[in-house]
Amino acid sequence: MSLITIVTQGDERILEQITKQLNKLIDVIKVVDLTENDYVERETALVKIHTRAEDRAEAFRIIEIFRARIVDSTPTTYTVEITGDAQKVEALINQLRPLGLKELVRSGRIAIARDDAKAAGDHKRRQVVVEAK
Repeated sequence: MSLITIVTQGDERILEQITKQLNKLIDVIKVVDLTENDYVERETALVKIHTRAEDRAEAFRIIEIFRARIVDSTPTTYTVEITGDAQKVEALINQLRPLGLKELVRSGRIAIARDDAKAAGDHKRRQVVVEAK
């Protein structure tokens, strides 16, 4: 079983059409709209930046401020991993851009429903957006 998160925008008619189309797919078991619930949303990005000797300290400072981490380092590049909401990821990218972005990969947003505080002890599994075979 796989779970797929789809983030989309539209009026009520468009969202209803998207849900109907997803439910028509053979492998789809269940579609859940998280907009009516509390949910946790995150995005991950890997950013490869040019790092000249004079820019390495500045790059490291920016990375620390955003609580990102360097996952690979060469004499001329840092590869940075960041996880957070889309605005945090975008803000880090904007701060690193003047240093020279070499490559960028973003996961897109993923989400999962939050359990109610009183139901958290029930350990019930919540499904996220699309459940497929």
